[in-house]
Amino acid sequence: MNSRSRLHAWLAIAPLAALPLLADVPAAAQTPPAAALVEARVVPGTPPTLQLLVPPAPAAEGAPRSRVVQVVVDRQVLADALVRDQTDELWQDIGKVNGVLRDAGGDPLWYVMRSDAADPAKVRIGIANFNLNEGGDAPLIPGNKALRILLPLRAGDLALPNREGRPFLPLEVSVGISIDQLSRTDRVDAWLEKPADVDQEAKVRFGTDVSASLTGTLAIGAPVTLSWKIADCVQATLSGPVDYRQPVLAITPENGVCAGSKKVLALGPATYQLTAEISGEQGSRVSVVVTRTVTLDVRRFDQFANLTLTPSSVLPGGKVRARWYIRELPADDRREAMLSWTDANGNRRLQRLRASASQTTSGEMSFAVPQSASATDTSVRLHYGEETIARSFDIERWQPAGTSTLATGALRGLAFAGGRLVLCSEQGLFLADVGAGGGIGPDGSGKTNDPFPPFARVPLRIGGQPDAAGPVANRQPLQEAPCLAVRAIDAERVAVLAQIDTPVPTRPAYAELTLLSPRDQVASYPVTLTDDPINTTAAQRRDYQLGMLRGRLFVQVQIGPIDRKGGLNARSSVKTFSIAESDMPTGKAGWRNEPALSSVELSQNYGWHLVDGFGTDNEFLFLINEVTGATLRFEASPDSAKRLAQARSSGSPARLTAAREAVEIEYPTPAKEMGREWAAALSAGPVTNVGGVIVGLGAGLAYNPQTNEWQQGSFGLTGSAGAVAAYRGDGEPRLWLMKANGERLSLTVESPRLFAADYFENTRAASLPYLVLGAKVTTRTREARNWRTEKRTELEKKDERSEMVTCTVKGVISTVPMVVSEFTLFYPDRPFEFVGRGADRKTDVSKAHLGAGNWDATTSLDPCESVRIEPIPVPSP
Repeated sequence: MNSRSRLHAWLAIAPLAALPLLADVPAAAQTPPAAALVEARVVPGTPPTLQLLVPPAPAAEGAPRSRVVQVVVDRQVLADALVRDQTDELWQDIGKVNGVLRDAGGDPLWYVMRSDAADPAKVRIGIANFNLNEGGDAPLIPGNKALRILLPLRAGDLALPNREGRPFLPLEVSVGISIDQLSRTDRVDAWLEKPADVDQEAKVRFGTDVSASLTGTLAIGAPVTLSWKIADCVQATLSGPVDYRQPVLAITPENGVCAGSKKVLALGPATYQLTAEISGEQGSRVSVVVTRTVTLDVRRFDQFANLTLTPSSVLPGGKVRARWYIRELPADDRREAMLSWTDANGNRRLQRLRASASQTTSGEMSFAVPQSASATDTSVRLHYGEETIARSFDIERWQPAGTSTLATGALRGLAFAGGRLVLCSEQGLFLADVGAGGGIGPDGSGKTNDPFPPFARVPLRIGGQPDAAGPVANRQPLQEAPCLAVRAIDAERVAVLAQIDTPVPTRPAYAELTLLSPRDQVASYPVTLTDDPINTTAAQRRDYQLGMLRGRLFVQVQIGPIDRKGGLNARSSVKTFSIAESDMPTGKAGWRNEPALSSVELSQNYGWHLVDGFGTDNEFLFLINEVTGATLRFEASPDSAKRLAQARSSGSPARLTAAREAVEIEYPTPAKEMGREWAAALSAGPVTNVGGVIVGLGAGLAYNPQTNEWQQGSFGLTGSAGAVAAYRGDGEPRLWLMKANGERLSLTVESPRLFAADYFENTRAASLPYLVLGAKVTTRTREARNWRTEKRTELEKKDERSEMVTCTVKGVISTVPMVVSEFTLFYPDRPFEFVGRGADRKTDVSKAHLGAGNWDATTSLDPCESVRIEPIPVPSP
């Protein structure tokens, strides 16, 4: 008698037929003892299983009746897969969990569900002919045949109690028509029953029709056929990514054998598990559960493909550049490489990326971000079938902060230092407390960091008067004096140029320079600057600008016609003076004319914008003309730069001060001009340095000194003529803008690439004009070689060692000592050679990059030497 016959015989003698129907009888009286309705045993195996035998529902006329069998078991004995996944539902369906087997003799399967018990150490298993989460209104399964359930237990030795030397698992079983109407709880002991020895290897076979590639992995999209054959099979399941519609495939026997196959695609690393129930010896009711697994190691998409976006953040209407490459695409007509993004109109776009004959695709594309981007999908995706690499960018927006009602007059400048903004205007100085950036203060509280609080007139105190006082006595308070220009000189101080009194025709115009600490509200004693007298023969405009270069402060005075579009004008003049900070406390005349910044060529056109703050120690500054578009770069002479470097390396403040006092400025180096058409827009707003990029905010123009290129953009500003701006470039970069009408705006600037997409903040990326591809390079040579490339790349040595390598020379196989070197190479997608030169500087080993990640064969006179290229992902900049 086999196990199924014994089951039917057992059911025949069970007193089920004599039971009253579950109708109008109280629940406690309806149901016979639970021990009579559930048969349970624990069977060792891989894994061990709790085997439950649940009889069919009592026979009844009409529609099927609801039926619930609840089994309470110790949590620690169940397999992890049965208890680890919690959901919001009260009962979790575990009928399709990996390793669970159910057999209803061809009838629909009952629900097998799990829920936490009142005792945290236990778990409730609910076996019902309806979904326990839906209650009595759920559709009912007839349940006309007995249900066999095999639940996997924790692998390893089971710590079971025993009675008279026989281990068992205690269960608490109750039966009823619902969870709320269960019988009294009876104890059922699931005794440990050892099955007969079974040759599992002979009875269960499970495998694939493919082997891993030489690299140990399968190509993405490779078809794989899973096949199995199980002798003496009672039932089996195949679980894993078999089909998204059917995560678990039930397998039924035919003449006691479960055999079949399933074709799947290797779309990613996956594990498939075959769980089989094998019948025991003839006449035994104890079956064996055997599991077999097959793992597919598939190359991840990001191992041979990459997608980068620059910049990482953009303003509405700005442009984003996407660069991509995919190497060694499998030849699969069902899938194509595609790129998806959101266009300027807010529509999602999809573009096919055609591959070359070598199944490689690479390229780049720029697209504009919508102006109104409140709901824009900012992700860009590289697709290949089901595989996707997604990158996203941030959309930054100007944050309005209201409109100032202060009577400031014309705005002359804005600077940040010491946690405060200093507004320079025709009516004097105003301060706003914006904080020093994000983070936590010394007292553990958050630092003040208001994006743009209102300005206020703050009393400013002048520091001690030196022995030699300036020429003007009884000067008005600094905060009330008309301000001409302002510039931050370090993290705590700003330089302020103020007007002494109202200029009088034919009399020299006097201005005073002072260094102000906004945090302490204290200024140094002013030093006086005398420039050209006012010309009364024609209306003139006089503009002042402040800058720094190599520790010296520069004041540039432009005098010209009111109409800036007059072109060449004999009345225009540009004068520039400089002073070292060490000369200011003495009160003595330390001003020096700067001929390089006061040349006749500069005086031919009005409208020069001075922009400084570039390089370490303010190495260079720029003048940009809003009429011609000329862009000029000024820096210290080579001798001055050498003296400064020597002074810094000496650590002597006195030597550094002397070197700064002796700095000489070279005549300018012309940079790339923007042209008159673009230049005319510069007057529409301030021109400032934002993290190393010159930004014309009203014009939508940016200049990248790294590439010497001007580029147009969309900066989200209108009506900015006469506005002033300041930038804080610390741990929380921010840009502030105040318009002539008093409107205040601020902007978070995570990177200068917000304005110039091709700007790079690290030297590695800056050296790569087209950072797309990456490779692991392994070289094998007879001797150590000096490896280099002809184009700008980044090559980093990771390892060098000696190995014995087997190679064939003229048909003879031999083992020779070789030097094995490993490098990481990041390189632009353009042709170049990777060359290793020997000590004799005559023999080379080389490998040529042909483009798009394709490399030519290794070129060497020695057939044992080689260069191997393996693609690696390139991190987003």
